Parts: sequence; C-alpha cells; structure tokens
Amino acid sequence: MNKKYFKNFIILLVLILLIVAGIRIIKMKKLAMAQILPAKTYSMVVATNTAKSSDVQLTLPYLALVQSDTDVEITSKISSRIKMILPNGKKVSTGDILVELNDSDLMAKKQGLISQIKETESNIRAQQADLNNLRHTHERSESLLESNSIAIQQYDNETAQILSLKATIDSLNQKIEVIKQGIKGVDDTLSYTTLKSPINGVVSKAFSAVGSITSPGKPLLSISGQEGKYILVRTTQAMNPLALIYQQETCQLQPLHSTFNGLDEYSCHKAIDQATNSRIDIKLVIYKGEGILLPPNGVLHINNKTLVLLFDGNKAKAQPVNVIMQGSEGILVDGLPAGSEYIVAKPDILLKLLTGIAVKKTAIKKEG
Repeated sequence: MNKKYFKNFIILLVLILLIVAGIRIIKMKKLAMAQILPAKTYSMVVATNTAKSSDVQLTLPYLALVQSDTDVEITSKISSRIKMILPNGKKVSTGDILVELNDSDLMAKKQGLISQIKETESNIRAQQADLNNLRHTHERSESLLESNSIAIQQYDNETAQILSLKATIDSLNQKIEVIKQGIKGVDDTLSYTTLKSPINGVVSKAFSAVGSITSPGKPLLSISGQEGKYILVRTTQAMNPLALIYQQETCQLQPLHSTFNGLDEYSCHKAIDQATNSRIDIKLVIYKGEGILLPPNGVLHINNKTLVLLFDGNKAKAQPVNVIMQGSEGILVDGLPAGSEYIVAKPDILLKLLTGIAVKKTAIKKEG
C-alpha cells in the first residue's frame, strides 16, 4: 500500500472514532439530564384590595401666602432726624408711639413766634396808653374850643392823632393774629414729630434707623394688623381648587378673578397668627365626590396606559383604567367595577406579574 493512502486511512479512522465518542458522550449527558428532577416553580405572594366606591376627597400639599387688609405703612411728612423708632417684631396697640423725630428747630421757631406776640402786646399797651392820654387831652380841648380858648387847628390835629393811634393798635392786633396762625402751623407740624400706631398689630418692617434723616413721603415702618388677615393661594387654571386645609381646619376658597404671573388667585378669610407675606404650608382640596380611589401601588403606568392588575385565580389579569385625578390620598380611576379584587405591589413587581407568572394572595385583604 502506498504511504500516502495509508496516512489518509489513519486520519479517517481517527475522525470516525472521535465522532463515535462524541455521540456516546452526548447520549450519556442526555440520559443524566433526563434523570434530573424538574425545578419547582413557586407562586409570587401578593396583597390584594377590593375596589369600593365611596365619598372621595383629594388634596395636594401647597404653599400659600398670608396677606392683610389692615396693614398700615407709616410715612414721614417732614424732614427731620429720627430720635426713636420701634424695631421689627414689636407688638403695638392703638395710640402707642412708633417714631419720635427731632423737634428742636420747630420748638425754637415756636418760641420765637411767642416772643414776637409778647413784644407786639407790649407795643399795643404802650400805644393804648398814648391813646388814652390823648383822648383825655382831646376832651379838654373840646371844652376849650367851645369857649374859643384854642384854635380849631389844634383840635383837628388831636383828632387825627387819635385816629392814627387806633389804626396802629388795630394793625398790631392783626399782626398778633397772623403770628398766632403761624404758631398753629408750627403746632400742626410738631404733631408729625411723634407718630403713633393707628391699629393693634406688629411692626413687620422698619425702613429707617435712629439718627437717619427722614423726608416727606418716605416710609418709616409698616405695621401688620392682627385682624383682617387672609390666606392667598395662587394656582394654575387647570387645578381649580375647592378649599384649603390649614391646621386641621377647612376653609372655602373664594376666587378673586385676578391673576399674578399667569396664576389664578383665591382667598380664604380666617383668623391667622402669622406675619403678613409669610408663607405657610396648607393642603389644597382639588376634588370632592364619589368614586373609586386606589392607592399609588394599585396601578401600573406603562406605554402611556394605566393598568390595574386584577387577581384572577392564580394569575394577574391586566385591566385598563382611566385616571380622573390624583392626590395625596391616592388615585381616582374610572373603568374599574366596584367589587373587583386587584393586586397591590410596587411597580417592578406589577411589571413582573404581566409576564404571566403564578400569583398567590395573602390572607390579609383590605378594602379601598
């Protein structure tokens, strides 16, 4: 036999032996696997609830603003230096002094006017004494004139002097009245140097400090009244809230038919012990009515759909539903018959149940 043919024969024989050995190994593996018991499958234990129609109130946590109808801003009507001003947070009652301004210039002006009155009154007394003496002289001159003892020109001169003195005295009296009006004006201005609270409340903000100079119309401080406060709520138009809950009390909302930066405004008038413009935590009531309310873990949102997984024997059955509204209390749905038993679980578990694995419910079942 040729060496070449012999070599090929050996190679072919080796390949045949390898193939036979491989087939034998495969058969042995299959036989061993057939003898292995199949793995046990366990049902997933889930909690279930029963859908029930009931009166539902949905709320959302929200921030509201405290406002007041009685807040007052105190301004200065004169230019002066501040001697005293109450600090922020100070409680005040009607009539309490809020600000004291320096009144030394005004008091000096008033004293000067009083001195002018005294000087003018002294001048009037002197003029009145001269008038009285001249009148006595004029009476004697009148007697002498009847007996032709004096010239008529002297008598006429005395008459003219009497009229002149009367006119001078009248002018001085008018001057006193003008000065008194000036004093009244100073007193009126002095009344603005002591500013008092017109309401009961709290100093919410001081705009100036002791030693600073005020100017007419410049705000000095603002007072937040204890009464007339209300809660202001601003929401989107789509929310349309019905009421609010603050400190466990429900208050109906009144639409103000106004907007702020595109947000609708609502008000709730109630007694509240918070400073004006402070923010408070409230709950907005966004729905009241009858319906089926599910917990957040009772629905599965997937592919723009909302599903409820019904318990159907030993498996879960997907039931599409429509979400009417969602709040802190749960999700209000439509399309789920009352009395339906549905599965409550986290989204990843609900998603796994969609694959068709077996389920088993716990012994505890709640309604809701």
